[in-house]
Amino acid sequence: PMSDILIIADRAGEQQVALSRGLSLAGKLGCGVHVAAFCYESLRSLGITNPRRQAMARKRLEAHRKREVETRLRVLRPASVRASLSVAWEKNIHEWLIKVCAKRKFEAVVKTGHRSETFFYTPTDWHLLRECAAPVMICADKKWRRTVPVIAAVDLGSGRRSKRALNRRIIDTARCYAMALESELYVIHAIRISPVLRELDLVDAREHANAARVALRPEIKKLAKLYDIPVNRFLLKQGPADKVITSEAARLKAQLLVMGNGGRTGAHAALMGNTAESVLVRARTDVLAIKGA
Repeated sequence: PMSDILIIADRAGEQQVALSRGLSLAGKLGCGVHVAAFCYESLRSLGITNPRRQAMARKRLEAHRKREVETRLRVLRPASVRASLSVAWEKNIHEWLIKVCAKRKFEAVVKTGHRSETFFYTPTDWHLLRECAAPVMICADKKWRRTVPVIAAVDLGSGRRSKRALNRRIIDTARCYAMALESELYVIHAIRISPVLRELDLVDAREHANAARVALRPEIKKLAKLYDIPVNRFLLKQGPADKVITSEAARLKAQLLVMGNGGRTGAHAALMGNTAESVLVRARTDVLAIKGA
């Protein structure tokens, strides 16, 4: 049986994208959900300094938040989906989520995307991508359409065992979601050439791309047979991975993009990011990022 989906309820007054998307997905996958709602106020800065008054104010705020989310749950929850709800008094919600996901296995963490970043501020989305043990789905602010495909973005050119295992996890997950959503599945691989080699004319880009396509045929045939995917749905495009993935997702009008996440952490992550994070900046569709081993 599948694990539950952990849904992060959007803030009060916002359109409940993650709640709607996560409940719909759970209904199609046949799993349950746990909804995590958060509230926090700096009570001391509001002049509430007495510990007893602080406890009373916190209790009332948490109860109000719970009623608010319960109301939305009653409207949005499919009859077949079992749902539980918790309200946490937490300012840094990523810390709470990372701890919970380290203790309990979830099918995915579903959150509405807030896709902006400065050098000095790392939003919750980035923290979850870099540190959360569970797959993280960042939802775009639009409704799903049934007729558009699911895309699995993989790196077929790597010979590393861990990368091949991640490729299979990505395709396996994407196939499961495509079947649940009654959508076609495409697999995309970016053929990369160093910009320096291209600029110095040290590599013929077209010749390199053709050679890569020939070299990858055996692996594609193997995966096509294993997952029952037509060979013509394996798309090999030349260019930087983030640009290839997002341009193909836009061209196909994909409703969901499943990809691996390198999960860099610390200063290196802030300076360099990774492909999953670059895709999130560019993509206008839901992205499910699966962390590698």
